[in-house]
Amino acid sequence: MKRSILYMGSLCLLLALGGCRGDDRAAEPAAPASAAPTPTVAVRLETETPAVTPEVLEALTKGEPDMTPMEVPPETAHEGPDAEDERILAYCVSIKDALPCTVDLDGDGTMETVDMTTRPEESDGCPRWAVSVTRGDQVKLAETDILDDMPWDLWVGDLDEDGSYEIFFHGDEASDDYIIYAWRHDLTPISFEPDDRLVRGNCEQDLTTFAGYVEGFEDGHMVIQGFVDMLGTHWGVRTFAIGDDGVIGPMSTVWAFEEMDDRFLTVKKELTAYKAKVRKEAGEAFLLPVGEKVYPLASDGCERMWFRTGSGKTGVLLLTPDEDTSVMWRIDGVPEAEYFEFLPYSG
Repeated sequence: MKRSILYMGSLCLLLALGGCRGDDRAAEPAAPASAAPTPTVAVRLETETPAVTPEVLEALTKGEPDMTPMEVPPETAHEGPDAEDERILAYCVSIKDALPCTVDLDGDGTMETVDMTTRPEESDGCPRWAVSVTRGDQVKLAETDILDDMPWDLWVGDLDEDGSYEIFFHGDEASDDYIIYAWRHDLTPISFEPDDRLVRGNCEQDLTTFAGYVEGFEDGHMVIQGFVDMLGTHWGVRTFAIGDDGVIGPMSTVWAFEEMDDRFLTVKKELTAYKAKVRKEAGEAFLLPVGEKVYPLASDGCERMWFRTGSGKTGVLLLTPDEDTSVMWRIDGVPEAEYFEFLPYSG
């Protein structure tokens, strides 16, 4: 399946509440847009050995710089005595291992409780996850399509730096087919921009979800791991943010892959490639000879694949969707499979 050929990006993101998970991640804070009050976070753990220590929680709520492994770049840091305290608003943390989690989601001084529950069973008898937010005696649910026995994670943080927290959930629908959900503090859904990877066939898209999973948060951006089905199935990373229109969209141009020595395509029929002048331009044409190794580096998911060769050249391949299938592509009108010995598609 999709991750049967997975080679994960080596991007290692440290999140300040990494103790909520088992991998000790810590977050890199970014400067907020305004001097909104710092939301208070109180995490209650049900484990014998708390993963989140009181020292970490105290530092999180106070915004102490010595608890953050990376400082805000000088050009983005706010000036003034309150700048250090404000940075807490940029934290986005996993709370999966700290549920139920008590947090002031909207910054009004009143604590809410975030938890996971299962939504009412449907006719198939399979319970699915739902996110719950409790305010006083009021409980609100946001339903998902993720079965309760599949992998998942839950994050909270102020991605758009408006002084209130957003909630992010990702889960595996089946066979490493991850999708992401996003909500405001009151569980109002946040939409995603249309996904360029679904350009073929004019697929109807559900803009309340996005294919991939949350890898972490960096410099106020959400880093998503996602797959690209082009010349095989490749996993890469891309950064996203909430725009002025309130929609989550990409900040980077392409899905960047991890380059690995044993992950390459072998040319079996000479084909034309182009020198990569910039991300969205193709330069002078050159030929890839039979037997050349092609190492995928990045893709926009809809028409271009950047690469390097075993002989040291770099370039870009231009592709068009094959109208006869739902997966395959064409290069210069020729099916991609005619150019390469093996294309590692999953599924």
